[in-house]
Amino acid sequence: MKNHNERPGKGVLFTNDKRKTDTQPHLKGGCTADRDIKEGEWVKLAGWRKPTPVGELISLAQDNFVPDPSYKKPTEGSTVREYSPHRDDEIPF
Repeated sequence: MKNHNERPGKGVLFTNDKRKTDTQPHLKGGCTADRDIKEGEWVKLAGWRKPTPVGELISLAQDNFVPDPSYKKPTEGSTVREYSPHRDDEIPF
């Protein structure tokens, strides 16, 4: 299991190919915490299915997303100026 790239806040779940009964887990693996985790603390995780030569795995990451409190949604009717790489007249030099 140490074959994956261990980084803080990341982990991986592998298919449990030694599973013999319905009570055994379908997936096994682990995650390296990016901070101290207290008992009872809820830790959000995000996962991605990834095919590998030895079977599918699920790559994990601690989900530490925090919305930007200063973000304001565009109001209805407002215009968003789109970037165009072909408009050299916008370059100030």
